Amino acid sequence: MRPLIVVLLAAGLPTASAGAAVNQRPFTIPALREWKGRHGSVKLPKQPRIGAPRQLNGIAHTLAGELHGVVVRKGGDIRLALAPTGHGREAYRLAIGRTVRIAAGSSTGVFWGTRTLLQLVHAGRRKVAHGRASDWPRYPDRGLMIDNGRKYFTPRWIAREIRRLSYLKLNRLHLHLSDNQGFRIESTSHPEAVSDFHLTKKEVRSLVALGKRYRVKLVPELDMPGHMQAALTKHPELQLADASGQRAPDKLDYTKPEARRFVRDLIEEYMALFPAREWHMGADEFLGILFPPTEADYARYPQLEAYAKATYGPSANAKDGFLGFVNEIDALVRSRGKTLHVWNDGLDGGNVVKLRPDIVVEWWNNPAGPGSGPGPADFIAQGHPVLNAGWFPTYYVSGSSETSAPPRPDMGWAYEDWDVNRFLGLYYASHDAHEPEFVLPPGERLNRGSELHVWNDDPTAESEAEIAAGIAPRLRVIAQKTWNSPLLVRDHASFERLARRVGDG
Repeated sequence: MRPLIVVLLAAGLPTASAGAAVNQRPFTIPALREWKGRHGSVKLPKQPRIGAPRQLNGIAHTLAGELHGVVVRKGGDIRLALAPTGHGREAYRLAIGRTVRIAAGSSTGVFWGTRTLLQLVHAGRRKVAHGRASDWPRYPDRGLMIDNGRKYFTPRWIAREIRRLSYLKLNRLHLHLSDNQGFRIESTSHPEAVSDFHLTKKEVRSLVALGKRYRVKLVPELDMPGHMQAALTKHPELQLADASGQRAPDKLDYTKPEARRFVRDLIEEYMALFPAREWHMGADEFLGILFPPTEADYARYPQLEAYAKATYGPSANAKDGFLGFVNEIDALVRSRGKTLHVWNDGLDGGNVVKLRPDIVVEWWNNPAGPGSGPGPADFIAQGHPVLNAGWFPTYYVSGSSETSAPPRPDMGWAYEDWDVNRFLGLYYASHDAHEPEFVLPPGERLNRGSELHVWNDDPTAESEAEIAAGIAPRLRVIAQKTWNSPLLVRDHASFERLARRVGDG
């Protein structure tokens, strides 16, 4: 049996006398999965002592900083120890009586338990109600994507979001580091690709370390072979050119060995910088925007089909070359122990090449509906894990709700009616009965979860502060839905009203 972790509040802390009513499930974000209330409450001291063994020293110091306490080796008001529990590595058990106890199967589990404790302490002004909880997430991937390719975000802003994600038990920060408007990370292999405003490697290491401390993994994305105008500005020779010689400044001509070497240089440079076992290559909208590319789109660039036939045989078509390029990047990141993620559009149509089944598909849109291209269930049938990145309701396009096209997803509807097994595309915002909807079985193990996606089509539309304020209520909904515990309150207005009590960390 694996070692497990317990947080103990030492006996003898002052407690309120038992009341007539049993304590109801307290409000947390996400809600506690199981709760059995008791009578009374316990109030933490203003400067609690936190005892922990050496292997839990980091958690003890983090908690001490948040509760203005001190770490001691033995005893203390709050004690970290080892004890058994179940339900996976992110699960924990919480028992509040004369002692407050959190048991978990890993350091991650106990850390999530401390997030619950912090929320209870904040809401109750250090007084927490007696009761017992068992809590664990339904989905392993829960988080936020920020488009810092189009809009530069400062390290300070990103650090604040890491702490907020952690407070909500969201464990993933997806960094869309490159797009047509910017390449936002320092490079030594190709410094000519880097935009003026960018993250330095030192800043990235600091953010990765903060994420490790707060159990938030940083997942990098370098979008390719489309959305590459910023990276290719100084390399017109690597841009895809049509039959007339007209170059597409945002598209990589992957038929050229030097073009494939260019992107391999960049990926190899950053894989060690980001320890997360995931790598995102985008692979979206290479020749088509919103809708998958047609045969006519590929026909404009005859070298794509010629390359595919030369590489994969005479039966290959142009799409086989694209799929082969994705598989080539997959092989590269797999060689470093990482799993490749891609967006869902344009991943079918090859004659001889199939996408490797180990690749995770992040499904965001299929406006043409079922039968026009693979849906989430089709990708799962091919062996692919999927992540629900459906435009509705996981997209936040910066700017006002009035100017967003289509309209910004309604979080009230999302909280009350949406679940992570429902995949809804770009035009579902109209609530049109004919709009396609893809539904997976609630227990589908290859459904990885979901995240909020912040896109900055107009980088000047909102400031960092405005975006932080705008996404705050949406992150709370994503946290609840991806943890997938029973709702404490049914309506979104009540949820938001209660959310103000627990704060955002």
